[in-house]
Amino acid sequence: MANTIYSNLFRSISQKSMMTSNQMMKDLEVNHQQARVIAYIAENQDKGLIQKDLAEVFNRRGASITSMLQGLEKKGYIERRIPKENERQKNIYILPKGLKIINQINQIFEASEKKLIEPLTEKEQAEFLRLLEKIDDNL
Repeated sequence: MANTIYSNLFRSISQKSMMTSNQMMKDLEVNHQQARVIAYIAENQDKGLIQKDLAEVFNRRGASITSMLQGLEKKGYIERRIPKENERQKNIYILPKGLKIINQINQIFEASEKKLIEPLTEKEQAEFLRLLEKIDDNL
């Protein structure tokens, strides 16, 4: 078996962080990824978001985004509307029910991130961020 200690740790941290977020969001009836999408739509809905935009931002296949949006639409968090100027696409908008949970979503994400860096000193946090950005830029 290949020595993939870094990948294994990234995966472990990511899974634990997502599980924690999912547990905290249970009452909101959304999971971590759905909450990220709701927050992104709320912040960017004035830009005429379409499904393709979300697929690019979240690095997901179109079919995955379609399925997620259908679920969020059924729950009443978002809606998709066909604009008059382009009947081949659907713009995505946040609904009042989605706006109502944005503060809770942001608080959960902040708490989750705080837990992630909690064991690090301020100096270690700065170095950790620098290293993560360096890795991200290289990929």
